[in-house]
Order: sequence, then structure tokens, then C-alpha cells
Amino acid sequence: MLQGLRCEWGAGVLNLVSSLSHFLILTGHWKFNMAPHGKELSEDLKKRIVALHKDGLGYKKIAKTLKLSCSTVAKTIQRFNWTGSTQNRPRHGRPKKLSARAQRHIQRLSLGNRRMSAASIAAEVEGVGGQPVSAQTIRRTLHQIGLHGCRPRRKPLLKMMHKKARKQFAEDKQTKDMDYWNHVLWSDETKINLFGSDGVKRVWRQPGEEYKDKCVLPTVKHGGGSVMVWGCMSAAGTGELQFIEGTMNANMYCDILKQSMIPSLRRLGRRAVFQHDNDPKHTSKTTTALLKKLRVKVMDWPSMSPDLNPIEHLWGILKRKLEECKVSNIHQLRDVVMEEWKRTPVATCEALVNSMPKRVKAVLKNDG
Repeated sequence: MLQGLRCEWGAGVLNLVSSLSHFLILTGHWKFNMAPHGKELSEDLKKRIVALHKDGLGYKKIAKTLKLSCSTVAKTIQRFNWTGSTQNRPRHGRPKKLSARAQRHIQRLSLGNRRMSAASIAAEVEGVGGQPVSAQTIRRTLHQIGLHGCRPRRKPLLKMMHKKARKQFAEDKQTKDMDYWNHVLWSDETKINLFGSDGVKRVWRQPGEEYKDKCVLPTVKHGGGSVMVWGCMSAAGTGELQFIEGTMNANMYCDILKQSMIPSLRRLGRRAVFQHDNDPKHTSKTTTALLKKLRVKVMDWPSMSPDLNPIEHLWGILKRKLEECKVSNIHQLRDVVMEEWKRTPVATCEALVNSMPKRVKAVLKNDG
């Protein structure tokens, strides 16, 4: 008799557990690992299943009409009967490790010191809250608030006086049309190394190939030599290019202006404007007197503004072309520089000059 009671009691418990687990699964309160299933049904399709069932159709007819499995139809209707809705209950994953307060603290740290690394922020957060946090968690948190690690843009160190001068320049030039910019002769000096540029170079290599000939950058004592050049350009193309021997002073610069600048300026017509930066030899009394004597219109140029001069980008284009040329001495370098300078397409110069309105707007947008 006792054995029979135990059997009946056990069967009742099993039925109760089965019904309870079925309820929890349907309502979404209990989840367990299941085999991968197909794409989740849309809300419209779920509503159609319920509507057809209310019209009196059975599971098999609904499944055949909508081309679904009977089990899918049955689960959808059963869930609707239990919850009164076809929408899925919110799914809860792993709780966030960081509280809202900790996330705000991370945001304040990153905005207060833009160069602070994720590892440093993690150490700071752990020191304050006592909760260990990985650098990857810090990165994900910063990504969620729109902060991403980027290489900072390089620009000259500007003082307040420089910013004011740059902003004043942009305000004066913001109304100028392309006809004005097309009549500007841009000038500058630059150094060209015999063995590549002074910038950072990269190579593609595999582990263990660090010292292969194709993966190393040869170096020479004292740079292997270089040449200094003065050049000018406009929207009509490149102008004269002149090599500088030794250290340039005001007298040498005046000779360059008479020999190379004036011929290039005259090609632009009477409305031509000459641009050069505020280097001491450019603003010396000797140079100023010469330009006044030659009746040259000189653009007022703000100090520390290489980013506003399109010829700076032309120098970069020229130096990248020279890296493809194999030269072994200064004489060959001179010949290749002059050849590549003359081969520069007019369209390249025109595109650089056409960017002047955008440059002016960028200066105004960033308050100098």
C-alpha cells in the first residue's frame, strides 16, 4: 500500500513539474540551451497565426496555409493564450559590469584627458570603485558614447595671437570667389633628401623578416645629402623651381624673386597676387622694398599657417613621386626633381587651389 502511495505521489509531482516548466518556457521566464533554430517569426506572421486560429482553423491547416511547421504554430498560439500577446518578452543577457555612475566617471576621465589610454582609465576606475575592469571593457564603454581611439591630427603649435591672425585672414577671404584664388601665385621652400623623406614609412613583412633587405630602410650618415628648393605654383600649373645653394638670406631671396617669381607672376595677368610666408628673409626691408619697387601685390599672410598653403601638399606629392625614382647622388636628384616638377599635371594644381574655400571655412569653424 505504501509503495502504491509513493508511485501516485511521484506521478503527481512529475505532472506538476512538467506543467510548471511548460508555463515558464512559454512565458519566457525560463530558458535553456537549445539546438539552433530558424529565423524568428515576424509580428505580422504571428498575428496571422492567431487570427486564423480564432477563425476556427486547426494547427495543421494553419501550418499548411502559412507553410510552417505544426510545432511553430502550436507554440505561437500557446504563448498567446498564456500571455495575451504575440510579442516576445525582453531577453536579459549578462548584467553590465559597470554601473551608470562608473560609466559617467569613465566619460569624464576620457574627456578630461584625451590622451589617456584605456588601460590607464581601467586602473583609475579600479582604484576608485575597487572593481577590476579590463581595458577592452573601457573601450566598449567609450565606443557606446561615441568616443573612438584615433591618431591625432598634426598641426603647428598655435598661440592666441596666431589663432586671431588666422581667424582674421579667414574672415577677410571667406567672400573671395575662385577667380580670386586662381590669380594667386603660391610659393614656399622645402628640403628634399637623397634617401627618402623624413616621414614614417611602413613595410609589409612576416614574423622573422625584420632584417631582410626588402624590409629594412637603408640609412646614411648625415642623411646622405639633400637639396633645398624654392618653388611656386598657381591654378594654371607649376611655376619656376630654383635650387638654393648654401644658406639663403634676404639678398639671395631677392635674386630668386627677380629671376623666378616675376616671370611666373606675369603669366597670371594684372590681377595676380603673390603669396609667401612670414619668414624673416621674406619680410626684411630689402625684400619689402624690392616688391614695392616691382609693384607686386602681396597677400597678407598669417604666421604659422602652412595648412592654408596648397603648395605644401604639392611638395608632398612631389616627394612621393621621387621615392619611386632610384638616384644615387645629388646631381641625379636635381635632375629628377626638376623633371618631376615640370611633369606635374595642371589638374593637380587646380584641385589644390580649388580647396582654398574649404580651408578658409575650416579655420572659421575651428575659431582660428
